[in-house]
Amino acid sequence: CGRDKVVARRIKGGVLGAQLPSESLLPSHVGLTGQRQLPSTMKLLSVLVLVALPLYCFAGSGCLLLKQVVSKAIDPQVSISEYQNFLEDFAQTPEKQQAVADLKQCYLNQSDETLKNFGDMV
Repeated sequence: CGRDKVVARRIKGGVLGAQLPSESLLPSHVGLTGQRQLPSTMKLLSVLVLVALPLYCFAGSGCLLLKQVVSKAIDPQVSISEYQNFLEDFAQTPEKQQAVADLKQCYLNQSDETLKNFGDMV
């Protein structure tokens, strides 16, 4: 009558197990309201990544390369072919080379003021 529906669950071997409330059959990432929730391990992982990334960059591991990639991308004096050659270790297929060229062209289309503001922001 006023009670929650209860469902029986089968356990290996055909023996009936303990009865579980119906909401326990929801996946762990869906709450009772139907909204998606991150499992606690995913929340913890997200926090750890967000904390570790700035520390990784602060320590200088790999940030010099990122700084060079950005500075060459926003420098109008660097041609598309020079930029592609600079990133050839990362873009080895024709599709990736074209993506690098498109990226550089996008920055070449910007005004000097926009490029300066972007450089200051990064």
